[in-house]
Amino acid sequence: MKQMQDYSEKLSVIIIEDNYGDYVLIEDYLLEKFKDINIVHCPDYATSIDCLQNSKEKPSLILLDLNLPDMKGIELVKGIVAFDFQVPIIILTGYSDLAMAKSSLQAGVYDYLVKDEINPNLLYKTIIFAVNRSSFINQIEDEKLNYENLFNFNPQPTWLLDPESFKIIHANIAAQNKYGYSMDDFLKMSFTQLHPKEEKELIEHKFSSNKDEFSSNQFTHFLSNGHEINVEINFRKIKSKSNNGIIVQSNDISENLKHINTIEAQNEKLRSIAWTQSHVVRAPLSRILGIVNLMEQQTNNLDEILFWLKQLRVSTNEMDEIVRKIVDETNDIDKD
Repeated sequence: MKQMQDYSEKLSVIIIEDNYGDYVLIEDYLLEKFKDINIVHCPDYATSIDCLQNSKEKPSLILLDLNLPDMKGIELVKGIVAFDFQVPIIILTGYSDLAMAKSSLQAGVYDYLVKDEINPNLLYKTIIFAVNRSSFINQIEDEKLNYENLFNFNPQPTWLLDPESFKIIHANIAAQNKYGYSMDDFLKMSFTQLHPKEEKELIEHKFSSNKDEFSSNQFTHFLSNGHEINVEINFRKIKSKSNNGIIVQSNDISENLKHINTIEAQNEKLRSIAWTQSHVVRAPLSRILGIVNLMEQQTNNLDEILFWLKQLRVSTNEMDEIVRKIVDETNDIDKD
């Protein structure tokens, strides 16, 4: 059997009981079985609520009599449960209230004990079970909260979808901010409504496939204002005993694609410049070199020399225009 120190260094119990004799008996049983325990007695409902609200330390357990002077029965149980103190409750009841005790389990109590059957060992086992169960439930709730926070505060737009209809069950804060839809808006939508018609069939096929996860380099999404963005889509199917779903995440790659297109345009201009340098520039340059050679051969013929000088000027101006064009194209690349 687990010992108390396995899950708590100290046990703090609130006994809500108007019969002082019953309280003393329960107190004796507790002191017999638990060495490190703090016991608080509350004789009625009002006192117990005040004690629970103002206690400096959170109680480990509540032992609750079903019949108090100021409240009783299922009304009493619901009254305490409604405060959500997150403290396990064990009901103390008589045989006449046994049916009421059983129905109280549906209201949120952990267990019930018939007063005439209580003994130190039974009380000990019941308390350990209740405290352990409470600790386990609280741990599950904490983990659930952590997962919800990971989903809600994920910086990437993320959705939870119905695995059959692909309707949006939940959308995180990033999805609401990025796409401009409120949670209520998203809950009225299918995820495929974010895509253009030509992509819907592909998305539905991917979600319906036997693969548990999928990613694609590029899809199109519409924001609430009608603006289109390019996105990568990743998803994973989740399965549990209670329900299934599809978690989908999008990544806006519009700027990346724009950057890639800009680089490709710049590369095309560079290729054009390289072709100009290797072909167009060589033509006037070859003519200039040929004219120089001819001038060297016409040392005594002034008219011939003047003619070739004019041709040299034409070729030089042509060469200058080509160089200017290359410089302008290079400047255009820098501006892009």
